[in-house]
Amino acid sequence: MHLYSRPCQRPQKHTQPDLSRSIPPTLVLHSIIDTYFRHVHNQPYSYFQESSFRQRLENNSLPDCLILAILSSAVRFSNHEYFAGKKKEASEKYARDSWLSVLAEHFTVEENLNVHVVQTVNLLAVVDYTAGRVSSGWLKIGLAARISQDLHLMSEPDRWLSHIEQEERRRTFWSSYLIDKLISCGRSRPVVIHDEDCNVQLPCDEQTFNISQWKKTNTLDQLLNWNMEIAETPSPFALVILMASIFGRCTRYVHQNRKEDEIPPWDTKSEYAAINSSLLLLESYSNVSGLRISDIVQGRSPPSEAIDQQQVGHFIFAHTLFHLCHCLLNHPFLVRMRLKAFGTKAPVSFSARSLQSSCAHAKQLIDLLREATESGCLIESSFYAYCIAVAGGIHSLACHFEEQNVATQESDSVHYFQQSMDALESLADLWVHAANMFDRIREFHSMSHRFANLLDPSCLAEELDSFSQEVLWSMIDYRILGSDPHKKPLTDKSATSNMATMWALESNTLSPPNPRFDGASPDIFSALTPTMRLNEVEYLLNCSPGANGIV
Repeated sequence: MHLYSRPCQRPQKHTQPDLSRSIPPTLVLHSIIDTYFRHVHNQPYSYFQESSFRQRLENNSLPDCLILAILSSAVRFSNHEYFAGKKKEASEKYARDSWLSVLAEHFTVEENLNVHVVQTVNLLAVVDYTAGRVSSGWLKIGLAARISQDLHLMSEPDRWLSHIEQEERRRTFWSSYLIDKLISCGRSRPVVIHDEDCNVQLPCDEQTFNISQWKKTNTLDQLLNWNMEIAETPSPFALVILMASIFGRCTRYVHQNRKEDEIPPWDTKSEYAAINSSLLLLESYSNVSGLRISDIVQGRSPPSEAIDQQQVGHFIFAHTLFHLCHCLLNHPFLVRMRLKAFGTKAPVSFSARSLQSSCAHAKQLIDLLREATESGCLIESSFYAYCIAVAGGIHSLACHFEEQNVATQESDSVHYFQQSMDALESLADLWVHAANMFDRIREFHSMSHRFANLLDPSCLAEELDSFSQEVLWSMIDYRILGSDPHKKPLTDKSATSNMATMWALESNTLSPPNPRFDGASPDIFSALTPTMRLNEVEYLLNCSPGANGIV
């Protein structure tokens, strides 16, 4: 059973959509708007108050570029007969028309940039990035961030604006901030918006927003300050922004800071320790320790009513980012790279705890999303694919390293790896980049037994060749993970030949297991099994010299 099973839909009568029209017929348009607010709004980006948006739509006061961008974003989730068999084509056309409208009506006209342009470009950036047009999406995100800064959205809006307009400006800025942080999870991908430049207060709760009221909330700087007294629990969207800030710091530590650390990560003054400390803020603010997701979901939705996806979406996303941060901070490959500089001085107990933490949070991430799905939550955001892929890569490494008490019994990590693959396969129905991640993780799994000793804290001194390093970097780089694996596979012919030579020389693969994880915790990992040698043969047999990768 897939982690994410989409609700069954009755077959729709097939009608060819008239894609020559920029905007679909009114009834179709309203259907897509309904779809947008169910599947896209607050998942996790938030730009509009729904009732106000619908009124402006009826009054024809929204620009075409924004309507087209919303159509492009939401049509993938639609079951309307108008788009039967043409959803991908429709999404591409609406995105193209929207962008042309931005260029013609806003970029070539003096003083015609406004908050709707930021919203439009943000929406189009996600469409492009997840469709594999990474450079286009990356540039659009930077453009939206610069326009938001030019409009001073990082500061409090003018008080003469209505409460709805003020909050929509805040949410548009914070959505730009959020996209900027998420999409920068990779090498050579610096953020545009920096925390110290964000002076606007954080988003209010949904109830206050929906009744068009104003509420004083904290700033991001205040929320990040342990010494600041917080009178009221931050809204779920504010928690997402808090986690995005910490996630940005985490990715900068992982991807951008490639220089050797002078302060070891086990030192309380290190950046590693500081990020771990900041992550505890979510536990402090969310007040859900020990509760099951099903209880939390029920507590945030009215009794005897369907789940309010807009209410719970941000909450689930914030906690997913929490586990993702721990997966990246303690990723077996990154722990090896980070501790290499300290040689024999690196405590085995520190690496053991880090490796255990990465495996534990990878499992908790998958458990969280599975339980949320089983509770009726929609887990459809494009960024969930990256979260699942990172966790899946860790599970793949653990699959080849975890002790099996009974030869015929499936290991715990095998179970979690399969759940990760099922989840990606389900998201692949919606997102092209999720399908690419599925293929890349599957390809990685066919060779990950070679890297299984990354989970052995006693092997820190072992060197990784440059090819192995690039393969492992690709498992945590958002841009590479989501790119087309056929255009840039993990291996090529020469690499495959080199791997075959290296595997032939690895005579110690079947040696007796070494002790793992010193300390009170039970031994949860063992050495490689004979099954791994079969994986090597299978991999080589499946490599096609003419296909430049996996068949």
